[in-house]
Amino acid sequence: ETDDKKELTKWIKRGVECKDKMEKLSVSASTWNFENKLYLLQAEEQFCSRNFERAETLYDAAILSSKIHKFVNEEALANELAGHFYLETGRRNKSVHYFSRAVAKYNEWGAVAKASSLTEYLDESER
Repeated sequence: ETDDKKELTKWIKRGVECKDKMEKLSVSASTWNFENKLYLLQAEEQFCSRNFERAETLYDAAILSSKIHKFVNEEALANELAGHFYLETGRRNKSVHYFSRAVAKYNEWGAVAKASSLTEYLDESER
């Protein structure tokens, strides 16, 4: 097994462990605080597993949960990661929609530098 493969396996295992902890917290501690985070971790897991249809549903669930629970920063992050998902899966037009929403939410949260950086990234990816 190559070092890259070992490293990947290590990170996948760590991601699953984090997702499992988040699932327990969502049930035992506070759905309000942890639901959106759990959906986002599940979306990323499905993306990595190439279950793209399920990933789409989970990104949207993470965004909606963040919005409902008024976590503007996490709504921005979920939109940004969904944007990367769509860009990586060859759906640039859809990615622009999510990246644009992420920029708006980062600005709303006051993370102007992050919004600017994401805008630059999007501009560079068009080239």
